[in-house]
Amino acid sequence: MKLHERRMAFSDLEVRQDSTAPTLTGYASTFNQPYSMGWYSESVAPEAFNRTLGRNPDVRLLINHEGLPLARTTSGTLELSTDSEGLMFRATLDGSDPDVQSLMPKVMRGDLNQASFGFRTIQDEWSSDMSSRVLRQLDLNDGDVSVVTYPANPATSVGMRAGGSHVDAVTSALRALESRAASDEEIVSVLTRALATFAAVDAIVDAAQNDIAEYLGIPNPDLEQDELDGTPSTDGMDDPMAMTMPMRAAQHLLELRKRQLQAI
Repeated sequence: MKLHERRMAFSDLEVRQDSTAPTLTGYASTFNQPYSMGWYSESVAPEAFNRTLGRNPDVRLLINHEGLPLARTTSGTLELSTDSEGLMFRATLDGSDPDVQSLMPKVMRGDLNQASFGFRTIQDEWSSDMSSRVLRQLDLNDGDVSVVTYPANPATSVGMRAGGSHVDAVTSALRALESRAASDEEIVSVLTRALATFAAVDAIVDAAQNDIAEYLGIPNPDLEQDELDGTPSTDGMDDPMAMTMPMRAAQHLLELRKRQLQAI
């Protein structure tokens, strides 16, 4: 099963306090507003949530994508719907919950005003030049809507190092290219753009990892693994070969793809 992807929405969260229970409303996603994913831009289509909402998905309201739920669709305390702007949520909160008591004044003061949501991509569409992607159908089941402290830019998320949704995007792009019978040059171009983004983020992660290891007085795990593998490290930003790494890696992936197709 695919991991949940996450995207941000500048939601202008609103809290209403009545005689029964406080409510929190806002947008978890907005439609037709492109955002950068590093090597391509992405947007959410207005029809993206129609199917999943029709299936009554199990979605939780969280803070920063973690902790105990403040509301949940299956309990009837979280409602999801769409309008012309995006995916709306309305949560009926428990005023006696300490987490709610901590959250409420921060939202009311405007200190917290952003939301994020977790989803799986079911159907997408790429532009002819592979520079933009539209999410056509998403699955919200077992995902979440979160009030978040910091906006998480999908293009520079540290989670890219482990693959996650960005690998899914590469796979989706390759499928689109294969369906169009794209040339080898087009495939290499797309993979090169993707790998350039991965390499830039990986350099940041590697630098942080090195600083942490140095501070703790322990060996850098990457360097130790390189020694065990018997391979030279390519982490150095002053390496004259570093600038050609994305292209060489893309060509290598293309060769692997050709061998896989020949073996079928």
